[in-house]
Amino acid sequence: MKECVADAIVLSLIPSRETDRTVFLFTKEWGKIAARVVAGAKLLSKFSPHLDPGNLVTVRLTLKNGYTLTDVLTKERFSAVRKEESSMKRMLRALFVIDRLMPEAVPDEDLWGALLSLMRGEVRAPDEMLVRMGYDVRHAQCAVCRNADPDFFSVGTHEFLCLRCSVPFPENTLLLMEE
Repeated sequence: MKECVADAIVLSLIPSRETDRTVFLFTKEWGKIAARVVAGAKLLSKFSPHLDPGNLVTVRLTLKNGYTLTDVLTKERFSAVRKEESSMKRMLRALFVIDRLMPEAVPDEDLWGALLSLMRGEVRAPDEMLVRMGYDVRHAQCAVCRNADPDFFSVGTHEFLCLRCSVPFPENTLLLMEE
């Protein structure tokens, strides 16, 4: 069994099994990873307070048939960003983009730095995360009607869409483009 320690940004946390959870983390060294949180859904879980999406944490993981979280400590909660609604929305959009589009185990130091800058309140749009991941936001057009000014990005199909053409797509898979 191999053990490793790294700083990570919590992207999302989902239920897994009866009392377990799966946490998706973004690290500088390994990129996006999924880790099992044993008993993470229990009310008295020692991990729960640290695994809020958007937290910068130090994690200790064991690697045997996948990652398992063995310890976690919050380094930064980015309180200034969480207090301002527009900043919080930008942070959540960026986390959503990385969580849904970034393949696992692909390190990207540039994306790590850009995400930390956004979370510290520097002016960076979540759409910049799309650009850093290879999606041309500035020259995008609707994949269906070729409208030059798309309103949405579909994380399910990896396409830009205008308002009219986005209707058949599930709402939770569409990312509203910022103006």
